[in-house]
Amino acid sequence: MQRAIDSLVNSNFLAAAKSGALGHLFKGIQDRPKIETADDLLKKLDEAAIGAAVVSIMDPSHAEWVGRAHSQYPKKILPAMIVNPLDGMDEIRRIVHYHEEFGVRCLRIPPFRYLLPPTDRIYWPFYVKAIELDIAVSMNVGMPGPRQPGWVQNPIYLDEVAFHFPELRLIMSHCGQPWVDEAISTIAHWDNIYMSCTSVAPKYWPPQLVQFINTRGRERMMFGTEYPTVPWGRARDEIESLCLREEAQPLFFAENARRAYKWDADIG
Repeated sequence: MQRAIDSLVNSNFLAAAKSGALGHLFKGIQDRPKIETADDLLKKLDEAAIGAAVVSIMDPSHAEWVGRAHSQYPKKILPAMIVNPLDGMDEIRRIVHYHEEFGVRCLRIPPFRYLLPPTDRIYWPFYVKAIELDIAVSMNVGMPGPRQPGWVQNPIYLDEVAFHFPELRLIMSHCGQPWVDEAISTIAHWDNIYMSCTSVAPKYWPPQLVQFINTRGRERMMFGTEYPTVPWGRARDEIESLCLREEAQPLFFAENARRAYKWDADIG
């Protein structure tokens, strides 16, 4: 089995019970075990042939844990962080602090939380700061899990963002349903957009997404789970049944994530 980087894991594994709010979408999520240490995390990843992971700080109380894990295993664990653009310059200053103190290398912005599409000017200072820090921006695309309006996450909005910010490394998180064709077209149109195929069990990936991984999109598509939403073992087993092309697998499972995050990850 091809060794992998999980391009997005949520730090909610530190407080497993908090994940239960998505139980209507992810069966058994409330029963995922809490992970106590970085060594425990790496052991569980290794059981699914995953050698490294991007871990998103989902709550400020998780920042020190993720930062310590990165310091201990800098080529195995890479910090990302959820940001709130509504907090303006205070949030920009927090980003700089997290980048310097905890090693954050990706900003996660879920538009459904703010009911504003990625083209809104409220996000633009965050795109500029990401370029200045040379870190990626990950934005949710597709209908959100929480019951919030989904139109703000139509991936076509990233078309304009990529145009105005060609130096920005943009990552679509999730698989874009019901706008999968828009997601594929947008990724194919720009050189600086990637997709982290997370939060949708692979058996539900539409055929055109799998075809894109195998063909035109093979240098831009990335393996991911957003654990605890999708268990690692399930993701790997279901992807095996998709029969990805041999030449696409190293890119999908690891090399694209290394480029998107500018991270010399060790997947051994």
